[in-house]
Amino acid sequence: MTALVLLLVAVSALMHASWNYLTKSSRDKTTFLWATGLAGSVLFLPALLWSGDGRPWSGRVWLGFGLGAVIRALYFLSLGAAYSRGDLSLVYPVARGMAPVLVPVTAAAVLGERLSAAGALGVAAVALGVYLVHLPGLEARDLLAPLTALRAAPTRYAAVTGVLTTSYSLVDKWNIADGAPPLAYAYFTIPVAALLLTPAVLWRPGRGLAECRGSGWRIPVVALLMTSGYLLVLVALQSTQVSYVAPARELGIVFGTILGSVVLREGAAPQRVAGASAIVLGVALLSLAS
Repeated sequence: MTALVLLLVAVSALMHASWNYLTKSSRDKTTFLWATGLAGSVLFLPALLWSGDGRPWSGRVWLGFGLGAVIRALYFLSLGAAYSRGDLSLVYPVARGMAPVLVPVTAAAVLGERLSAAGALGVAAVALGVYLVHLPGLEARDLLAPLTALRAAPTRYAAVTGVLTTSYSLVDKWNIADGAPPLAYAYFTIPVAALLLTPAVLWRPGRGLAECRGSGWRIPVVALLMTSGYLLVLVALQSTQVSYVAPARELGIVFGTILGSVVLREGAAPQRVAGASAIVLGVALLSLAS
């Protein structure tokens, strides 16, 4: 990856960790994510109109938009369910941590991508870092804890979110490689995906109204961070394999660890520091891959 692509992905990862932190602080996660869709539709409409990406597209492009939006909607539902049941420091690393392993393997089979030696080492380092972040301790009995944790409901929902992350990452690359304009794709995918949650919100209108009133400034801020961060990734995908971009996005786990340690005062256990360091090393190796 070039320095510019790495910078785009790093800034996107920071934005992603930040909006996940704000989403976790909301009360009704589904309604909160739905409201960010409304806000995003308004906030980014001037940029879309100014860019000229609002021109008519072929049926193939619209199919790509629709598929991306549906997968994103399912992602929002599973993410909201995970955060309703588990802590940020548990859910976020699981939800983000599956992509480094699943995306390169799936991309090789579906998109025909191949990793260089440095890229393969980078992916392995990121995967190791994600696993270390989940260790409760550094003793022998702790080594299998991340696997046994899959029996817990928050972890299962987070794992489903990780699979959906892999799915939309591949769909994003497929659509961007096929010529879908990044700004328009981001605009129609994330806000439309959130708006697909409307039936779930209308099912409980009282709680939805209370959430919108209580969240206040967080809704437009998350809408801005979510769509802007996503747009940066789409721009990166125009020139880089998804097999490299998806693992590099796991820098968000480093930022999430910092948020948990400093803001939420969860502490900085040695295994979290080691895991975050391995992720940074892996991303550095990915930056050397071509």
